[in-house]
Amino acid sequence: MKKILILFIVATLSLNCSSDNEKQNLDINVSGRVTNESNVGVGNVTIYIQRGKIGNYTATVYEQYETVLTNSSGNYSYLVKNETFQYKICCGIPTGYSIVGQSCTDVNQSIVNNQTVPNNINFKLSQ
Repeated sequence: MKKILILFIVATLSLNCSSDNEKQNLDINVSGRVTNESNVGVGNVTIYIQRGKIGNYTATVYEQYETVLTNSSGNYSYLVKNETFQYKICCGIPTGYSIVGQSCTDVNQSIVNNQTVPNNINFKLSQ
């Protein structure tokens, strides 16, 4: 009886330890830079984080979720939580500028070797 009790305690502890070790942080780091045509960072640009649910037979409909501002060097960062939403990062276009290329980019939510893929999403503006 004593051996069974010890075996039960060891098995319980093993299960509890392994489940703690299996918990992973699968949040996604998104960072990037907004530059002008001379590759100089543009500060105080609004970066829009949009999120949406994937539809069964329809395209994903995105809604405005949060915003961040670029710093004086044009850099920004954002942490996307690992959940069931799809995310897009969009660059606001300041007065006097136009966007070069796409103004919105999907966040890559791939998992490789049990890690999320870092996203470096840059935007270029022209005056």
